[in-house]
Amino acid sequence: MILAHRIFLLLTLCMLLTACDGHWEQVEKTKGYQGKARVNPFLAAQRLLEELGHMPERRLNLGILPDTDAVIILSGEGGVSEGRARQLTNWVRDGGHLIYCLSGCRAYNDHASGLELGMAMLENVLEQEGDPLLDEFGIELKKWDTDAMARSLEAARKKLEEKTEDTKEPEKAAPEKKDTSSKSDKDKAAPKPPEKLNDLLKEAGKMVDALHEDLMAEMGLDWNGRHYKLKLAGFHALKLNRPLDAVDGEFAVGERENAAVLHLEHGLGHVTVLTHARPFRNRWLTEHDHADWLDALIAGEDDNTREVFFVAAATASFMDLLWERGWMVVIMVVICIAFWLWRHMPRFGPLSPVQLDETRHFSSHIASLGHFYWRMRRPDVLVQAAREAVWEILRTRHASIDAHTRHLSDALAASIATRCHLTVERVTAAFDMPAPHQAHNLIPLLRDLQTMRTQL
Repeated sequence: MILAHRIFLLLTLCMLLTACDGHWEQVEKTKGYQGKARVNPFLAAQRLLEELGHMPERRLNLGILPDTDAVIILSGEGGVSEGRARQLTNWVRDGGHLIYCLSGCRAYNDHASGLELGMAMLENVLEQEGDPLLDEFGIELKKWDTDAMARSLEAARKKLEEKTEDTKEPEKAAPEKKDTSSKSDKDKAAPKPPEKLNDLLKEAGKMVDALHEDLMAEMGLDWNGRHYKLKLAGFHALKLNRPLDAVDGEFAVGERENAAVLHLEHGLGHVTVLTHARPFRNRWLTEHDHADWLDALIAGEDDNTREVFFVAAATASFMDLLWERGWMVVIMVVICIAFWLWRHMPRFGPLSPVQLDETRHFSSHIASLGHFYWRMRRPDVLVQAAREAVWEILRTRHASIDAHTRHLSDALAASIATRCHLTVERVTAAFDMPAPHQAHNLIPLLRDLQTMRTQL
């Protein structure tokens, strides 16, 4: 009976849980790109070019230049040396196509509010120091449109002030009444400042995004019989110091002296300079006509499939350059170091054969021990042992000589010099001078001590 009641309660509980009126709510929250797209801002462009038949490849540095029928999309944020700029100029002159983006090639989050605006501050370094690659093509870099920046900041400030005024509580016109409510009631009725602050922060973030979008310029381009609608970054402007040649397909997005993009002919090849790589990044590639324009730039007038290299830096690391330019020298140095280690390091060289049937004399052991101390840079042990031998002979054979103190007096030095037929200076030096580390000084010192040991 008890078991039946339990089963009935469980069934009732299941019916109550499953009979409630619930619904699913789907909320979309932008977190930014994950995985490969997080570190590669041109992943979408690479996949698009693969579908169109091209052969894209992502490289951290340029290294050896490819064939002239390829296209290089190069970032200017890592800097270009004068030597590399000359190499790229010659490569373009021979028929290559270089797409040079001054900024916007780093792997920052495209969905972060105002981050790209902060990246524009780094471009001031490029403007102050100059770019040798732009100098090779006769292009000057100008400051951004400060008037548009000031207008956008003023509009954002007014919007923020209006939002702040709206969040303030309206003043009560009714006369004040005696407050009879408790403290807990006051806390419940009081507004919550953190919620208002969060609303203000969200509104400020939206205004920063709006400011960021205001700095982007929507421009049109008529090229090769097609019209492209583009949205380009307005952080900097390009100025060309010569007229454009429309017959050869050159164009400028914007004015020639205040352009966001310049497409120029140089010898047999072409160079396209963008102030910002925004149209080709993952987030904005599908907007406007960015994808079609990228395909037109890569395919060119002959509409062929090409190798496309997305390069993060123009200059390789020192080790890469060393291996690329001097790999034969590097291999020889490694071989020489390995041979030196094999020759000098312990247990790396050939071992001497062990002769068990040969009996070594005691003198050979002494000689080996002396050689060991000399090789270990310990000549003081050898000299001290020879001096102790002389003092021991003086103590046992010549009791009349005051030698028990191990102190060489003038009288004792004169007596030893007379008995051993040596000068007093040589006797004094044999006992007092420090142990020399040079063989030509150590040998005479040990010879004098050996003479004293045999003559006394």
